[in-house]
Amino acid sequence: MIDWLDMQRFATALVMPLSLGLLLGLAGLVLVWRVWWLGVFVVGFGLGLIGACSLPVVATALMSQLERDYPPQAAADCEPADAILVLGGAVQPLLIGDVRPRLHRGSDRIWEAARLYHAGCASQVVVSAGGQIEPPIAAPEAEAIAELLTALGVPRSALRLETESRNTLGNARSSREVLDSSGTRRVLLVTSAWHLRRAVAIFEQAGFDVVPVGADYRSISSCRGLQCWLPSAGALEASGLALKEFLGYLVQVQLRKRSRGRTTFLSLSERVGLRLSCRS
Repeated sequence: MIDWLDMQRFATALVMPLSLGLLLGLAGLVLVWRVWWLGVFVVGFGLGLIGACSLPVVATALMSQLERDYPPQAAADCEPADAILVLGGAVQPLLIGDVRPRLHRGSDRIWEAARLYHAGCASQVVVSAGGQIEPPIAAPEAEAIAELLTALGVPRSALRLETESRNTLGNARSSREVLDSSGTRRVLLVTSAWHLRRAVAIFEQAGFDVVPVGADYRSISSCRGLQCWLPSAGALEASGLALKEFLGYLVQVQLRKRSRGRTTFLSLSERVGLRLSCRS
């Protein structure tokens, strides 16, 4: 059975700088045998794409476009809300044999959510992080995040877990189902700053009143002078994340808006047409 979400992720991975650059390079090598100048151009373009996206100055510029509207803020300055809602992508999934959650750069989200709770910004913390549970994955990410939040002093009674979602659209839909019964609408949405633009739009489309809270800032760069022009794996990763966000915003937000607009227009047109036909 085809998993369309996995297919979508695979397609997205193919247009990331490293994959796309390598594919262009391979295509160029094939073209060299037929149209040598075109093949050389395509190979150069592919390698140039990888090289450019590997530069810290490029990665920082791309990330700053996503993060500039969501500057870091002190937890004490938070706006009161019904709940703190932290999204997955904050820890590695618990694998069979793991005895504790494994952290990575995105784990800043957990620390930020704990800080907001202890500052009294909301009385409950909702963790929205699911995924496919099959070997070697042993449990949903939400459970690992909850374990860490508890270690940071957030009582288990204040936590609500959403374990079914597999992407940001799923986060919004499933979180709404979890919170509908309590009437929760205003949330402090905690995720990586570079992810907020898309996440805020999706959660607002789902009916939430969103107060964005950023973590895991990538545009606050420590490089200086010539160091900013030296390629690095970290910069290539950051550039890929930024391009993924731009693409995701286009597909999941802008195109969905246009699709809904067309549907609404057609629905209104059909109603007007029906009324006119009834009158005639």
